[in-house]
Amino acid sequence: MEQQSTIQNELRILTAKELGSVLKIGRDKAYALIRSKGFPSICIGKRYIVTEKALNEWLQQYEHKHFVV
Repeated sequence: MEQQSTIQNELRILTAKELGSVLKIGRDKAYALIRSKGFPSICIGKRYIVTEKALNEWLQQYEHKHFVV
């Protein structure tokens, strides 16, 4: 049980709504970004998610670039 708790603490998962909130963009833009090529999202059924770690790495990679969705 302790190992599962550690994994949850290390791996925060964001939904499209939470992603939009974090990036200060609307829901439609968040979904467009999640579906775009090169964005580190995971599709499970009809639900898209992104890990906070993958988002931070992606932001660092694109911090000086113009990204259009």
